[in-house]
Amino acid sequence: MATKYPNPIYRCALVREGSIDTTCKMDGSKAARQLCNQFLADSPCEVLLCVLLDTKNRVIGAVPITQGTLDASLVHPREFFRPAIIANASSVILAHNHPSGDLTPSPQDEAVFERLTKCGSIVGIEVVDSIIVDGVGGSLSMREIT
Repeated sequence: MATKYPNPIYRCALVREGSIDTTCKMDGSKAARQLCNQFLADSPCEVLLCVLLDTKNRVIGAVPITQGTLDASLVHPREFFRPAIIANASSVILAHNHPSGDLTPSPQDEAVFERLTKCGSIVGIEVVDSIIVDGVGGSLSMREIT
């Protein structure tokens, strides 16, 4: 005789692990590059970050999504947009670092940016930019070069 198990009940929540300056407004790629440099410049491996923005493009949070190897980081739209949906973000900035110091976007970088931009338009969360940080103070906005 089979025992019936009740269906589980889940709760999703963001957990605060620190603070960032929420007064800064992302009014262009320069501000976004500066913010992303603060988060990613010192990482020895590739990290993908989701910066959460409100309707006035003010930062409401930043969430590391994946930590990869020396030169790669995998991401799926469901993991990337989860914190934005939970935090009720209006838009996001995708950011990651290149520990090699080369700011040139790889074909994978371009594909991820395109895929997340399309997925964001479906769920109603705009991907404002994709920032690449090199670890020595340099950065690149993929929105500016496309």
